Amino acid sequence: MSKNVVQIKGSKNGLIFTFDITDSTFKEVCFLLEDKLMRSGDFFSNAEYVIGNPSVFSAEQLQIIEQILDKHRLIKGQPTPHIIPIEEKQEVVYQANGGDSVLITRSVRGGQKISVRGNAIIMGDINAGGEILASGNIVVMGICRGVLHAGAEGDRNCFIVAYGMAAQQIRIADLVATVPAEIASSPLKAAMIKDGGIILTDYNPPLFKNGQIA
Repeated sequence: MSKNVVQIKGSKNGLIFTFDITDSTFKEVCFLLEDKLMRSGDFFSNAEYVIGNPSVFSAEQLQIIEQILDKHRLIKGQPTPHIIPIEEKQEVVYQANGGDSVLITRSVRGGQKISVRGNAIIMGDINAGGEILASGNIVVMGICRGVLHAGAEGDRNCFIVAYGMAAQQIRIADLVATVPAEIASSPLKAAMIKDGGIILTDYNPPLFKNGQIA
């Protein structure tokens, strides 16, 4: 087994637990977590924590991990959105804590693909040939001339909102649509699934409640 199966890092918001389960069974992961916490004594007692990569576990396994942490008097914290600058790579993959949002703080250039496990918020433009793929919703605070794919893991309740919806193509779950020229030239549009197809409409806040389409 790898010595780095269980890693604990401190942050200003508490402890971040990450798990490398590549060469370990879930039983071994639990044993190593218990061992690490027992060796630490009361050092971590009453500290807040988040699990940095919860998607590596099933819901049942995640509950067991949280029970172990609770037994050692750690307090489950609330994950916060990540603020991550884009690196100069052709393809970047981000994992959001607990399915929350990733904030991308610059424009996406042509030929670059950004994949997000969670919601994607882009504080810039998406140039032609750029692509955003997210398991959750997508919000673009600039003009999108590339490709947007929300609900990439099959969630048809996801939506796309863009200040400038000039996308080459938009996808939600398994559905695909192109953007008419008259939509591309008007500001602040939303895309969602209704009656079995993707519709494009003016963004209207009452349409959305608690991150979902009302």
